[in-house]
Amino acid sequence: MPTTEPRPMADRAVRYARRVVRALGWERWAVVFGMTLLWSSRRLFTPEMVDFFTPVEIAFLGVELFAEMAAIAAVLMLGYTLLDEALPALAGGRLWLIAAALLGLAMALTALLYAYYGHTFDDLPPPLRLFADSLRWGFPAVMLALVTHVHRRALRAESAADAEEQTRLLLRQDEAEQQLALLQAQIEPHFLFNVLGNVRRLYRTRPEAGAQAVASLRRYLREALPQLRSARARLGNELELVRAYLDLFKLRMGARLTFSIESDAALDELEFPPMLLMTLVENAIKHGIEPAGRAGHVSVQARRDGAQIVVEVIDDGAGFSCVPSGGTGVGLVNIRRQLAARYGSEARLALEARDPRGARAVIALPVRLAAAAPARSAGAMPRTAPV
Repeated sequence: MPTTEPRPMADRAVRYARRVVRALGWERWAVVFGMTLLWSSRRLFTPEMVDFFTPVEIAFLGVELFAEMAAIAAVLMLGYTLLDEALPALAGGRLWLIAAALLGLAMALTALLYAYYGHTFDDLPPPLRLFADSLRWGFPAVMLALVTHVHRRALRAESAADAEEQTRLLLRQDEAEQQLALLQAQIEPHFLFNVLGNVRRLYRTRPEAGAQAVASLRRYLREALPQLRSARARLGNELELVRAYLDLFKLRMGARLTFSIESDAALDELEFPPMLLMTLVENAIKHGIEPAGRAGHVSVQARRDGAQIVVEVIDDGAGFSCVPSGGTGVGLVNIRRQLAARYGSEARLALEARDPRGARAVIALPVRLAAAAPARSAGAMPRTAPV
């Protein structure tokens, strides 16, 4: 049977040839012939040349000299490219091997040049003289190879640094997402246990109202539970959850609690971290309205202020007289950590006392359109309607 050459060897040869053709681009030719032009023209404007030759003779001599040096430069570049593409990129002693090959090729070309002008190989100069003359072409070729080598090492180092930086960013992002998941997991049971505790107390004092509260809680959880596990939420969804939460508390507190929610519908699609607004509303009731021992009002207001979205929770309850003004509770600490993890210094939480009573909590964060969020319930009440 006829034998054929192994296909992998042929494929490697084809790939090698393609690499050589790609490497011999116009940029490389332009650099080599540009340096050749500079190297050849510097010999034409010496005082001896100007004194003994006419401008026309100097021009013809320049063309001849450039053609001679361009042919040598082209052969050196071809030899360099063939060797450069054949050697592994990280081979040890790669640069020294290329430099030695270029100098050897320059000596061979110099010998051919002497033989061309002398019409014989018998009158070649001594090897040391031949080597010294070959440095005219070999030294620039070696310098270009050195510059290319250093440039490639710099590119590899930069690429490795970029890859390492990308890895660090991904690790930081993963750590931030894990931290956000942990912080959010701290809020969820805290919020749910408080609501269940309120329903339990309501059942003990007003069973009918307790049954109504359980029905309201079921409706609330059916709409709110998907939001509890969401990493990103819309401001519109968060305002609806706040309304449902305040509805639950109004069943328990009756006329002692009134509330209003004011927001432009154009803000509904903006991103807002889940459950943060709920925590502020819960604090307003727990530390403001309930300790005051009288009727109170909670106002939730959202607006856009330039490149920021500002959401305020205002109450006319006991204010900071019953709780530390620094906001050292778990819920407020959690809010600050989530804002820092998500937005850095672009977001803030501010607390201030109101005159004559009550408190205001403000969350300000950069305007971002929510990537994807569930649609708002069809039966949601008007945003600005007070209750």
